[in-house]
Amino acid sequence: MPRFIDIAFYAHKEYETPEPLMAWHKVVTEYAQHFKYKFDLSFVRHAAFEGEKLQDGIEWQFFKSINKGWYVPLKTLKFVKHQKPDIILVQGLGFPLQTLALKLVLPKHAKIIVQHHGESPFKGVKLWLQKLAAKCVDTYFFTSADNAKKWREVNVITRQPVYEVLEASTFFKAQDKQQSRSHLGIESTATVFLWVGRLNENKDPLTVLKAFSAYVKDHSDAQLYMIYSTEELLGKISDFLDVDVALKKHVHLIGSVKHTDLPTWYSAADYYLSASHREGSGYALLEAMACGCVPILTAIPSFKSITADGKYGYLYPPGDANALAEILLKLGGDNTIRSEDVIRFFNDHLSFKKIAEDIEQAITKISKQSVALSSHQSLAVPADEPVGHL
Repeated sequence: MPRFIDIAFYAHKEYETPEPLMAWHKVVTEYAQHFKYKFDLSFVRHAAFEGEKLQDGIEWQFFKSINKGWYVPLKTLKFVKHQKPDIILVQGLGFPLQTLALKLVLPKHAKIIVQHHGESPFKGVKLWLQKLAAKCVDTYFFTSADNAKKWREVNVITRQPVYEVLEASTFFKAQDKQQSRSHLGIESTATVFLWVGRLNENKDPLTVLKAFSAYVKDHSDAQLYMIYSTEELLGKISDFLDVDVALKKHVHLIGSVKHTDLPTWYSAADYYLSASHREGSGYALLEAMACGCVPILTAIPSFKSITADGKYGYLYPPGDANALAEILLKLGGDNTIRSEDVIRFFNDHLSFKKIAEDIEQAITKISKQSVALSSHQSLAVPADEPVGHL
């Protein structure tokens, strides 16, 4: 079988044993369970310890490292060289020097794929390194191909094809709605909206509140629950609610909850609300859709891709509270998106199994390109050409 290595250079120094680190990575590594029968697969990760672990028939290798752009983990590279991989998947574009070093130890035929995780291009010398490292990369994976545009604009990605492959999925499943509401103390007949995210400028919770204020004037049963892990804008939100007394009765600032409790919250809700201006992917969105929440989101590239360009979610321009209010006021009309359709779409197109299928298809295409190149056929992809899709 072809040898496949999935490697992340970021060092999780907070972990000193394999099990919690493996658990933390599970949403980005579970695709391997649908992949391991066709590839001889290993995961390589960096932390505060070294060792190896066999889990579900897949080998994990752990090495010590530090998160410095100039630091090259030589022991890791020695291991990779000895493995002689055919395909290596690098997690993230933020370690260009390490990717260059990786290229030096790989067999000549080996292909390097890089998965985007929301990073933006560097500036200065680091950007130059990213451009240099890109010359070693055969293809890139992005949640949305449109997220690759800024990388093309600065000439990091030039000839390489870009495929749309999710960086992660979720294990969450829908629970009984009424039981979930009863457990959380939510009115059984309410129309429930859920916000999950940081309270910062990028997540833009104030746009949601402005739109929701217009909505609740004619929908007294509507309730918005806000779960958040950071509180940057909490003061502004509290001030906003103190002024809008009518809205305050419909908004519940829950704060932080255990991640294991989130399926109950998602299952209790009818709609998932987001106002993000930028996202590399959308972890909370994936969790919400897996539990049957109908998404109402900004029309940013990753959200458009995850919802099939709005077929399985309502989209509006970032920062446009009026547009969001219009969507809210039209809910329940002829264009209603059903919860069961969202779950079905998630299972078919956003699952770990689908990620594995998309990676395999990309590898097949890369292999065909290599054959064509050996026959002296030019397969360069000009920067102004459409990027590849799976």
